[in-house]
Amino acid sequence: MSWLGLGLLASGLPDSGPDNSRRLEETIQLSARYQEKNGPVWLASGEVELRFGSLTLLADRLQVNSETYEVVAEGQVTLQLPAEVITCENLFYNLKTGEGRLEGVRAISRPGLLFGAETIEKRAADLYQLEKAWFTTCTQPVPRWCFSFDRANLKPEDYVSLQRAVFRIKNLPILYLPYLRYPLKDRATGFLFPRLGFNRIKGLSLSQSFYWALAPNLDATISADFYSKKGTGLGLEYRYLLPAGTRGEASAYLFFFRREEGGERPRPAYILRLNHRQTLPAGFQLTGQTDYSSSFNFLREFDNNFTTATVNNRSYQLSLNRSWSYFNFNLRTSRFESYFPQTGQSVSTAYLPQASFNLLKYRLQPFLYLSFESGLNNWRYSWKTELSDQSYNLGQAYFRPVLSCPLLPADWLNLNLSAGGNFTYYFQSYEPGTTVRSSQPLLTSQARLGLQLEGPVLYRVYFSRGQPYLKHLVVPFLSFSYDTPLSRATLDRIISPFGIFRNNDLKFGLVQHWLRRTEGSPREILTLGLAETVFFDPEHSPTRYYYPQDPGRLFSPVNGYLRYYPGGRFSLDLSADFNPYEKNFLSSRLTANLGQPDDSFFFRLNWSRNYQPLSPDSIFRSHQAGLQAGWRWPERLDLKAQVEFDLQNKKVLYTALAGLYHYQCLDFSFDIRVFYYRSQPEVQFRFSVGLGNISRSSDLLGALGF
Repeated sequence: MSWLGLGLLASGLPDSGPDNSRRLEETIQLSARYQEKNGPVWLASGEVELRFGSLTLLADRLQVNSETYEVVAEGQVTLQLPAEVITCENLFYNLKTGEGRLEGVRAISRPGLLFGAETIEKRAADLYQLEKAWFTTCTQPVPRWCFSFDRANLKPEDYVSLQRAVFRIKNLPILYLPYLRYPLKDRATGFLFPRLGFNRIKGLSLSQSFYWALAPNLDATISADFYSKKGTGLGLEYRYLLPAGTRGEASAYLFFFRREEGGERPRPAYILRLNHRQTLPAGFQLTGQTDYSSSFNFLREFDNNFTTATVNNRSYQLSLNRSWSYFNFNLRTSRFESYFPQTGQSVSTAYLPQASFNLLKYRLQPFLYLSFESGLNNWRYSWKTELSDQSYNLGQAYFRPVLSCPLLPADWLNLNLSAGGNFTYYFQSYEPGTTVRSSQPLLTSQARLGLQLEGPVLYRVYFSRGQPYLKHLVVPFLSFSYDTPLSRATLDRIISPFGIFRNNDLKFGLVQHWLRRTEGSPREILTLGLAETVFFDPEHSPTRYYYPQDPGRLFSPVNGYLRYYPGGRFSLDLSADFNPYEKNFLSSRLTANLGQPDDSFFFRLNWSRNYQPLSPDSIFRSHQAGLQAGWRWPERLDLKAQVEFDLQNKKVLYTALAGLYHYQCLDFSFDIRVFYYRSQPEVQFRFSVGLGNISRSSDLLGALGF
């Protein structure tokens, strides 16, 4: 075996001079058992090895032209390039241009890519044209899946576009696709893998998404959902990240119903959602949120997320705010609407606009601070039923200055005294002695006094092996607020659908803290609190909402809460409101967590019970519980489950089980859901596959609730 250098010059030796380094880089090195030269053409056979720059070519027989750099190789041909290794039977290749033709290609291996073909033409700009070929990104010794196809264009590190492709799992044909663009890089434009499903009410379903990488900071997902018995939905998700902290996401969904048998086609339904955040000059922040659906019934019947499907709200808000030094400015416009299917009532609140300018605790003297709240509201409140439609349009401006004096009489006692005023200018009012609304303004003024006391603070430190490890604090508190009363003539002129509230109350209670010593600052692991309020003017207090059957009562429900956060995987929140008159609980809530949703095991319990009188002859009752759980077998299986119960009526509302099975280079996803709360109970099954860089089609109509 010998080595022979084939240079650019006819003599085969590199020239001297300024271009010598370039020519040395273009030197061909050839090694073989047998070599023969015929003019500029060299023939070689038997363990042939050719080197040219970073290229290495191995073959049984080879022919190379030192002038044109054309190479013809036969037999067991292996072409080794910096980013790939090609194995084939015949090769026609130009060493200078990188263009060529490969026949009988058995395999081409790149990092994360393996493919072969009967014929491959390699063109400039790293582009391949394949015929009668296959490819996979599963680089296992025996690939678990592949696409076989008639023709394709391949641009490594970018994409491969397939024509008349068949998806196979272990040589078993699964799916035929007339065209497919498979991405070979992250955030590549192309179709996602479809999601198939069945629902007894909605029929067979097919969801298909197209991912569009508009720019490194912009992308969009276009989706289509087809239900054989109900209709077709189209969706768009748009995500953006712009300079100066501007970011957000917007989504829209439009559903076209099929014509019902013997009836008319229902009107299309749509959903709009937006979250936007932007930093403006001079330190201002602009935020916007929209969550709007054309039909609450459509959400209930089609949204797959239990929470969004059963909470009947619409909202939008746009706010501009800035905080600096002790000041805060906020300008907002918003609208919130809630629908109550039990009563058929819709309630909406809108601010067009709502502005505030506040000062927080500006120090005037060592123990004297100035604060104020000021603002302007243009408020519209309305409610609709099947029989009536009523609304209020109210506007007001207010200014509420406060002087506060925080004192520390002792290490175990905190005292804060405050005095201020409440000045309110109403743009509309009732005409004197009537309930006729007029544009006649009304100005009210009230003095305001306040006292907050914490203490005496009691504590005890627990030791273990001579070192403190736990501290228990007992903190009693009381807070007194007082506003001077308004005259009856003034109160009768104020327009308010909820009545007029006046501060004249005393709130008192007890809070206990348990702090555990850690390497850093102490960590609060347990908090236990009790509080109650006495209203000295029940007519102008919230007691009408606590006890509508007897609004003259003085005492509020007793509020108790417990928060346990030991710092490990377990946490517990419990709260309750106790009616001291009828000796019953008006509301109780419990949330228990074991781990987080991303942990290998996760469990959450939500429980709530409400007994709320709405009027002397109407009581709202609810008793619900929800379970959520997740289990993960790393690199093999992910499972999530959710169950929602209506304990008041003793029935199940919703169950769901979703799984993701990782089989080496394949991801199989499925979810089974049962919607008991819909007009007709529905059982839904959906299935999809993830292949390397092709994700599953997105679900614009909701996922599991965690």
